[in-house]
Amino acid sequence: MNINLKLETSELCYVYSKYKITKFNNKEYILPEGNATKKKISLTEQINDILVDTLNIGKKVFYKETIEQTELLDYFAKYGSFGFMIDLAINKYFVLDNKVAIRDAFYITDKETIDFVNIDEYLKIFLPELNKREINGLIKKCKDIASDTNSEDCLTSIINQYLIYSEHYAEPIDLVLNYVRSLYKNLILTIEHKPLTMKLPFLSANHLTHNLEDLYYNNSFGFTINYLKQAIDIYYGMQMAQDVRLLKVCNYCDKAFIAKNPKAEYDTYNCKNKANVYKSRARSSNIIHTETGIAVKIPSEEFSKELLKGLKKKYK
Repeated sequence: MNINLKLETSELCYVYSKYKITKFNNKEYILPEGNATKKKISLTEQINDILVDTLNIGKKVFYKETIEQTELLDYFAKYGSFGFMIDLAINKYFVLDNKVAIRDAFYITDKETIDFVNIDEYLKIFLPELNKREINGLIKKCKDIASDTNSEDCLTSIINQYLIYSEHYAEPIDLVLNYVRSLYKNLILTIEHKPLTMKLPFLSANHLTHNLEDLYYNNSFGFTINYLKQAIDIYYGMQMAQDVRLLKVCNYCDKAFIAKNPKAEYDTYNCKNKANVYKSRARSSNIIHTETGIAVKIPSEEFSKELLKGLKKKYK
């Protein structure tokens, strides 16, 4: 049976107009500016741009290139926060529990490691501006919302407004950079004909909302996206699962792109032209360039033949 898979964005996904980078306890965070305005965003309508932009920040981290603060701020202003607070928590309604079971928060290990953290301590990681009294008040508000909500279908979206879509919600920059680097690293390893790396703790679309009823009416099955990282993880998986993979890395600049032609090797005509010039010069000057960028002189054909003749005579 063929099923159409549909991705939809929750009506309660938001992005702020401006973000800032601030230090809390000597750690850099990115969060909305105090005067920023909040608006709804559709993550699925621009999912191609989101995935490519995310991977290309990851490319810079992977190759240890300079990332300007403005680049991160512009990314957040376009797409919003990743939603790591929700994603890393294993228990779905963690804010209603005393403890939170969390996965490896910084994707340093290659396995699922689980830690248990008190709920107030966990919220403090992502809400560093709030004091203990304010965090306890937030927990109480979320519990009150849960007790007043008749349907579980909308509970996650409503609670998210007070958590990852709060004006106080902040994400550690090192967490952001570890995630995007892991995503790009996985892509290039797969393109180099290596298998998808064992278990991928960073690639886990937690707490998905689905619409099973559509199976009976229009032969489709849909997921409702509640936050940015959820959208990226699902769409990345869909791209990598295609028989003809269109998610590629440019052979010249190493940037990720989604190709229109499955045979495409370059993300732009500019990169293709530069690569052709590069190859032409290499052929004309008998020079090759290694992966490390070292130029190596190739002996001419006549010299190679004379060298081989000399070696044969020497070792007869």
